[in-house]
Amino acid sequence: MAIRRNSFVNLAGNLVGLVLFAALTPLYFHVIGSERYGILAIIWTFLAFFSAFDFGMGAALTYRIASEARADVAHQSDYFWTAISISLPVGLVIGVLLFGLVGGGLGGVFNLSPAVSAELLHSAPALLAIGVCTILLSTSGGLLRGREYFVTNATLSAMALALAILLPVIAALLISPSLDVLIVATLAGRLITVVATIGFAYIEILKRARPSVSRRSARSLVGYGAWSSVGGVIELTISSADRFILGAVAGPSAVGYYSVPSSVLARVMIFPTSIGTASLPQLASRSPEDEVILARKIIRMVGMLTPCFVIGIFLAHPFLSLWMGAGFAKIATLPMQILLPAFWMEAISAILFYRLLAQGRPRTSAAVAALIVVPYCALIYYLAGLWGVAGGAAAYLGRNTMFLSGRTTVTRSWRMLGAAVGPDLFLLVAALGASLGALPAQPPLVVAVILSGLSIGLALKRRPAEFDNLVRDFARRVGVRRAVSSAGGGIDG
Repeated sequence: MAIRRNSFVNLAGNLVGLVLFAALTPLYFHVIGSERYGILAIIWTFLAFFSAFDFGMGAALTYRIASEARADVAHQSDYFWTAISISLPVGLVIGVLLFGLVGGGLGGVFNLSPAVSAELLHSAPALLAIGVCTILLSTSGGLLRGREYFVTNATLSAMALALAILLPVIAALLISPSLDVLIVATLAGRLITVVATIGFAYIEILKRARPSVSRRSARSLVGYGAWSSVGGVIELTISSADRFILGAVAGPSAVGYYSVPSSVLARVMIFPTSIGTASLPQLASRSPEDEVILARKIIRMVGMLTPCFVIGIFLAHPFLSLWMGAGFAKIATLPMQILLPAFWMEAISAILFYRLLAQGRPRTSAAVAALIVVPYCALIYYLAGLWGVAGGAAAYLGRNTMFLSGRTTVTRSWRMLGAAVGPDLFLLVAALGASLGALPAQPPLVVAVILSGLSIGLALKRRPAEFDNLVRDFARRVGVRRAVSSAGGGIDG
């Protein structure tokens, strides 16, 4: 019951950001233009590095508190303030290195107009402050997740997403669409969220316990967090490479056309990450045998998303035409079709990532990422130069294929994945093949209907009992009374 409930509240919180993103992105894109939107997408990838430069303290807090300090508030307080004392100075140093040169660096690499380069240079101090806020949020969020305060965590996440989208849009419309104004508006939203998160942690979770820092807690946290941080930095380098290299090869406008479908699909990741985040404390506290059983159930749950990806391949063009306009869809449809199976792989791979963290193996996770970074960067450089935006999407598909293969190997999950989601992957590949084979036209309607119907039928036939329980919980929360199967126990059972 715990994981099912916590997954639900995580999902509900993140859906707020998805709705706002879908409603406001077309307005945002057209008000600030493709060049500024592309540069912002690149800047946000810079900012993502800060979540890793907390020295792994967020992940370490979750793991240590869930596995050994659940009932000891004093111990939790010591862990929390020790983690803050470690991550903050490290993040400040890295922030100076990253953002001290951001104006001239990006302006020189991407051949920006003088006006946009000046706006970017003026934004450097605000970007540094946003980075510090991101560090604090990452670390304090680890405490909330370790204590399983998922309703609060989801509420704060929804607030952060809402402010991150609403405040810049309002600033662009009422003040100016310049980068410096947009970034200051983003900073305001982050500051509000940081104060709310740390205040709640100190008052409600830690019960106003006296802050303390200890060498013992530092050793315990760093032992886990250092490798988690190394892995996070490598993975963020890999995740950021697509926008950086695509921007350098094809220009910032190409990044804009790539980032919109990529960002849409990244929002779909709220489902596997909601389940994975909620399951991490449970996975960490179970015996190896029970951990395998629980992991299998979670992967089967995530596999229920497959029909959405199959149908999405066939609806990419009409969706983008309706949402962003026909001109945008002409460029971005093929990249979105390629990105759909890539994000399906990322969803499955994410659960294996949480398994590694729950097993206390951040070093192994880092090693997998390290093996991928060079081949991926070479692949995206070649394909982006060859096919532009579509080449960037194809490289991202290659990247997630490597991630899924590596994590499956180190967790010895090949048989588990083959049984749980093997047929789903076959239908997804068939849908992509049908779309690519029909270019430049759309695939025949009958093909789309058959493959989509097969995917839906397979998902329903093979659905785990936990899916019915999740639907029943949702129905109760929205007041819908509908008969659903009650077979099986809860996902944490």
